[in-house]
Amino acid sequence: MKLRNMNQLLKLILTGILILCFLSMPYLFYRLSGYFLFVGFGWLAYDAFNRRNQTDFKIFATLVIIYNPFFSIPFPHFLWLIINTIVIIGMILNILFAEENPYDNNFTKKDDL
Repeated sequence: MKLRNMNQLLKLILTGILILCFLSMPYLFYRLSGYFLFVGFGWLAYDAFNRRNQTDFKIFATLVIIYNPFFSIPFPHFLWLIINTIVIIGMILNILFAEENPYDNNFTKKDDL
C-alpha cells in the first residue's frame, strides 16, 4: 500500500473518531481518542514536513497541540464541539482535494548537485 493511500486512510480513521466523539460514549473512549488523534495528527505533521508542505505542516502541528492528551487545553464543551466540527469539515475537504501524488516533487537536494 502506498504511503499516500495510508495517509488518506489515516485521515479517514481520524475523521471517524472525531465523528464518534459527538455520540454519548464512555469516558475511556474520549481518553483513548485523544491519544489516537495526537499520534495520528503527529504522523500527518511529520509527513507534511517531509513533503515540504508548510501549510499542511502548520495545520497538523496545531491539531497535535490542540488534541494533546498529556497537557490538555481546558476548552468548554461547546467550544470542543465547534473545534471538532471545523476539523471534521477540514479533514473531509483535505481527503477530497488531496494532490494526486504529493511525493513526486522535482527538487534537488544540496547533496545531489
